[in-house]
Amino acid sequence: MKVLYINSGHWWPHNNLDYGIINGFLQLHCQIVAVDVSNTEEANFYDMLQNFNPDFVFTLLGVQLNTETVRKIKNFGYKIGVWIVDDPYDIDQSLKVAPYYDYIFNTEKNVIDIYKKVVNHDNVYYLPLGSNEVTFKINKDVRYKSDICIIGTGYKNRLELIDKISHELIKYNTKIIGILWDRLKSYSILKNNILLGVVSDEDAAKFYSNAKINLNIHRAYDDDTLRRLNSYKIKALSPNNRIFDISLAGGFQIVDYREDLGKFYEIDKELIVFNDEEDLIEKIEYYLNNENVRNEIAKKAYLRTVKEHLFAHRLAIVLEVIKNSK
Repeated sequence: MKVLYINSGHWWPHNNLDYGIINGFLQLHCQIVAVDVSNTEEANFYDMLQNFNPDFVFTLLGVQLNTETVRKIKNFGYKIGVWIVDDPYDIDQSLKVAPYYDYIFNTEKNVIDIYKKVVNHDNVYYLPLGSNEVTFKINKDVRYKSDICIIGTGYKNRLELIDKISHELIKYNTKIIGILWDRLKSYSILKNNILLGVVSDEDAAKFYSNAKINLNIHRAYDDDTLRRLNSYKIKALSPNNRIFDISLAGGFQIVDYREDLGKFYEIDKELIVFNDEEDLIEKIEYYLNNENVRNEIAKKAYLRTVKEHLFAHRLAIVLEVIKNSK
């Protein structure tokens, strides 16, 4: 199938998702032309579109792509789909652009019915993100070793949890990586364990591979740290993409519960779930002292991810939807 892919137009982490999507289509043997969203404003874009004559046009997020451009693409007779990956956190913004698209794929199960009502058609599909096997690899490197590794932005619920267990984390070789962690109340005692800033996906994979425990804390659905775009206060049920990335890098993880998590991994056999800080502390102590159990769980998660949770697996679903709708 011939696919014209228009990138998200966003920097990290969406530029990494753009790369994963392009690789996924290539793994499916698609003929793909990838275009920067800024190039769609150029006069020769529509000549390129018609010369390539894709079976399908696809984009990520859709908020940077001018809706007039979407309309013109459709007027040329091409179907266009969007993969919305930041709901429910950004749903106020995403719902504004959704009606312009023929197909909508969304990473959050709990918003699908809302989109169907807004766009007034049924071409709305639940499609979680996958992981990119080119980037997330098992890579053992002592420079990236840790007992406990936490990668992500310091959202409020994450800060609160880390503050509650800081007395435990300080006992170990803990690495906390990302922005906004300097807002921790316990920052003064954890600052030597914190790397403020963004790391590349390649480096993140190395941290995941070399951590004894990766602590994966989902962002709260009502968090307004960076923006307030979930006025509906829709709860998040679906897992984040970090779940797949950690597993593909061969990492063992402990994650907070999400309702849809069990559809992707077998809880207690492929990953471990914690309920509250007391439960988390107990599980950290147990799994740090049981290497063989950790490694077996991580191995099962890795194999499951390779088999079911790559970008190619997700995009195969997209292609099947497009094929069956013609």
